[in-house]
Amino acid sequence: MISVIMTTYNAGRTVKKALDSLLPVLDELGVEYEIVATDNESQDNTVEILRRFDARVRVMRCTRGLGRHVAVGMSKGNHLLFYDADAYANRDLLFNFLQVIIKNKIDFSLAHTGVYLISRKCYSLTGGFMNLNFGEDVHFWARAFTMCKSIYYPVRVACNAPRIYSVRGYRGEYRYIRNPLRFIFREVKNEVHRLRGLALRPVELIPVIKSGDPLMISGILLLSPLSNILGSKISKDFSNLELVYLQELRNMGNIEDITYDGKYIVQDIYFVRDWYSIFREFLKRLRSYEPKVIEHRYARIIYTPPDLDLCPPP
Repeated sequence: MISVIMTTYNAGRTVKKALDSLLPVLDELGVEYEIVATDNESQDNTVEILRRFDARVRVMRCTRGLGRHVAVGMSKGNHLLFYDADAYANRDLLFNFLQVIIKNKIDFSLAHTGVYLISRKCYSLTGGFMNLNFGEDVHFWARAFTMCKSIYYPVRVACNAPRIYSVRGYRGEYRYIRNPLRFIFREVKNEVHRLRGLALRPVELIPVIKSGDPLMISGILLLSPLSNILGSKISKDFSNLELVYLQELRNMGNIEDITYDGKYIVQDIYFVRDWYSIFREFLKRLRSYEPKVIEHRYARIIYTPPDLDLCPPP
C-alpha cells in the first residue's frame, strides 16, 4: 500500500485540483493507496473539501510543525508518498516515476518539486523530520540518501501553484502566524538552523549580501560567525544541502525512464559551498537535453522547456 502524506494550511483553492490530478495516477498504477492529510488549523474550507472525497482520504487537525509526523503515524502503507497540497501532477511523468520506483524496489526516490516516495523502513532509519519552519526536507533527504537504496530524477513530475518557480525566503512564513514577535522568534530560530545546515564560507556569503534581502542580510550579520563552527560540528565536512546535491549526482537515474523527450527537466543549485563545481557537473550531465540556465539571486537553475511558469503542465 502507498500512503500519500499531505499537510495543509488554507489550501482550499488548490487541494481539490491537487488530488484530482493525483488520484487518477494512483488508480492507473493499480496499487492500494490511502491519502492521509493533516491540517494546520486552516481558516478556510480546506478540511471540508478534503472530507468530500471518499473514505481513502483521512483528515486530522494538528499544530504546525507536527503534521508529517502525525500523518505518518496515522498511515498504514509500507511506502510513503510525500505530496504537497498545491502540487499539480504531470500525470504521465508522475506515473512513470512511481512505476519505476515500485518496479525496482527503491527505498528512497526524489524528483523535482519535492515529490518523494520512501519505504517505511527507510523513514524509520532516518528518524523522520527535524522541527524546522523551512528546509526540513533537505535534512531529511540528506539522511535518506546516505542510509537507503536511492534514486534521483531532476524531472518536474508535478508543479506547485501559485508560487510558480521561485527561490523562497522567510517572508512566506508570515502567513502561518499572527503575532509579529513570534514571527521574529521563528526567523531567528530558523536562521540558526539554516546556517547550521549550509555553513557557508565567508566568500560565499557575498551573493547573499548582494541580494539586498533585509531578512537574509540581518541573519547573516547576526549569525554568520557561528555558521562554520556549527556547520562543522553538525555536518562535518559537508553541509546538508551540499551533501544532497552530491547524492543527487551519484544516484541520478536514467532520465528517459521518466521523460522520453527530455522535457520538464529542472535542477536548481543554491549558493552553498562548492556550488559552482556542482553546477558545472549538473550542466555536464544534462547537456544532451540542451538546457537553459536562469541566474537567480540565490541560485542557478537548469531547465528544459516547457517554461517554468506553465503550471499545471499542459
